[in-house]
Amino acid sequence: MERNLYYRVKPSWWPFLTTLCLLSMALGLVTALSGDFDGVVVMGLAALCLICCLSMWWRDLLREGDQGYHSKKVIKNFRDAMAMFIASEVMFFVSFAWAFFHSSLAPDIEVSGTWPPVGVRVPWCFGVPFVNLWILLTSGGFMNVALGKVRCRDYDHWSLLCLFVAIVLGVVFLFLQFKEYRINSFTISDGIYGSTFYMLTGFHGAHVVGGLTFMVVTFMRLWFGHFLSDRCFGMVACAWYWHFVDIVWIGVWVFYYFWGGGLIFNFWYNYWEGDVWWTKEYMNPEVWCDNDPKAWEIELLNDLSYVWLFP
Repeated sequence: MERNLYYRVKPSWWPFLTTLCLLSMALGLVTALSGDFDGVVVMGLAALCLICCLSMWWRDLLREGDQGYHSKKVIKNFRDAMAMFIASEVMFFVSFAWAFFHSSLAPDIEVSGTWPPVGVRVPWCFGVPFVNLWILLTSGGFMNVALGKVRCRDYDHWSLLCLFVAIVLGVVFLFLQFKEYRINSFTISDGIYGSTFYMLTGFHGAHVVGGLTFMVVTFMRLWFGHFLSDRCFGMVACAWYWHFVDIVWIGVWVFYYFWGGGLIFNFWYNYWEGDVWWTKEYMNPEVWCDNDPKAWEIELLNDLSYVWLFP
C-alpha cells in the first residue's frame, strides 16, 4: 500500500458483520417485546457478536495507525468525525430535553396543572445529584491532567494514575446514580415526570458506561505505550467524549433537579412570604366573594403553571 495523505482502506468484513449484529439485535428486541423469551436470547447473542466485531474492527484500525498509515490529513478526518458524532449525541439529548420543557412550561390538567406534578417527591438537588456533579467534574479534571502529562512526555506514572482515578470516579458516579434510583419515590411509568426524568438520566448513564469503556481501552493503550506526545488522538477523543458527558450532566442538574424541582419558586415564594405580584390580585378579598375560601388557591395554582420561570 502506498503511503500518501489519503490512503485507501483495505476491504474488511467487519462493517458488514456489525450491520448484521445490529439488525439481529433489533429483531430480537421486537420479538422480546411481543412476549417471546427467544427474542431475549437472540438479542444477547447478537450483542456479544457485536462486541467481538467492534473489537476486531478497532484492532485493525489501531494496527493501521501503528504502521504509519494515519497521516495528519487522516487524523484531521478522525477529529471531524468525532466532532460530528458528539454533535449527533447532543441532538439526542436535545430531543429528550424538549419533551421535558414542553411538559414543564405548560403542564396539562392531567398532571394537576403544576410542575412537578402533585404527589411526586422530587429528588433533593443538593443531595446525591450534586455530589455526582462534582464527581464527574473532578473526573474530567483528572482526565485533563492525564492528557497533559502525555503531551509533556510523562508516559509512566502520573498519566496512568490520573486516568485510573478518572475511571474510578466514573464508577462511583454510576453507583450513586443506582442508589438514587433505588430510593426515588417514582418510577418511569409515573406520568410524564417519571418518563422524562428516567429517560434522560438513564440515557446519560448509558453514555457514562460508554465513556468508561472508552477510558478503560485508553488506559490499556497507555499502559502498552501506544501514545506519544505528538500522536495521541485516541486519548484526545476520549477526553472530548468524557467532557461531553460532564457538560450534559451539568445541564441535567440545572434544569431537572434544581429548576425542575421547583426550588427557585419555593425560595422566591417563601422569601416574600407569598406577597408576590402574581398572587396579589387573588389575595384581595374584593375579588373573591363566593362562599368557598379556597377558590382563590385553586385559581392560583392554575395560573402559576404558566409562569415559565418558576415551574
